Amino acid sequence: MQKRTLYQSGKFYKGNLHTHTTRSDGSGEPWEVAERYRQEGYSFLAITDHWVYGVHEALNREDFLIFPGTELDLEMPERKDHHLVSIGLPETNRIPDDYRFEKERTGNTLCTPQRILEYMAQRGNVTIYAHPYWSKVDSTDIKDIHGLLGMEIYNHVAEFEDSNGNSETYYDHFLFVRNRTYCFASDDTHELGPHSLGGFIMAKARELTHRGIFEALRDGSFYASSGPLIHDFYVEDGAACALCSGCTDIYFKTPHRSGHLHDDQGNLESGTFVLNGDEEYVRLVVKNAAGEKAWSQPIWLWLL
Repeated sequence: MQKRTLYQSGKFYKGNLHTHTTRSDGSGEPWEVAERYRQEGYSFLAITDHWVYGVHEALNREDFLIFPGTELDLEMPERKDHHLVSIGLPETNRIPDDYRFEKERTGNTLCTPQRILEYMAQRGNVTIYAHPYWSKVDSTDIKDIHGLLGMEIYNHVAEFEDSNGNSETYYDHFLFVRNRTYCFASDDTHELGPHSLGGFIMAKARELTHRGIFEALRDGSFYASSGPLIHDFYVEDGAACALCSGCTDIYFKTPHRSGHLHDDQGNLESGTFVLNGDEEYVRLVVKNAAGEKAWSQPIWLWLL
């Protein structure tokens, strides 16, 4: 019997869930940003302007979906920040387009990350913790936040501009305390330049609809990437098995031990890792010759 998070049947769809437009500090109009992503082969996008909730219903196409959303942030002492991206399912979201949260920004309504994600959940939205390395938080500041859909393991703008967009260590700290959250990669696009698109997720969904993609995200049927593709990842007969695009390195990671396969030519397309049987979870990281990575969701092996 296989254990997996990726659906056995379905199709992969490329998407980005962290994007900015002229509604906050982005350079492109919402329609321009949406069209750029559609032309680049994306199937879905969330426009998440700062403190502005965007629905953008008119930008939906039969082959391209817009998810409503926003990004909220909190300043902390010592020049730290919390940034949280929330997205909604159109038929259950209860926040109107262009809502600015002016009333909620005073008092205690949105004063902690936990309060933000609970507020958004009550209104039909899920929340992702954004770029913790860029935000200069400590893992102890965030690893016990519960109810997150996930956190950004990779943020392309932060990595390209500041070399602090890779938050793999933060994600491990979530898993070490059994905070079962998913990992995401995002663009965090502000400028539609030649280096704008570089972080994405691939959702394996049963259909290209808002609900189909949302269900895949809820069930962990997706992976995060800055380039490589993961075709499949599962555990069967005591071994973790991976299929991917051509890579130099395949890493199998558990809380206490790892497996590593390497090929200088970048021709690795599959690999297996025999488990001891005492691993709480196993997750996959692959890297290509350009140094770009992709990250699976963890497969939890215990019932706890």
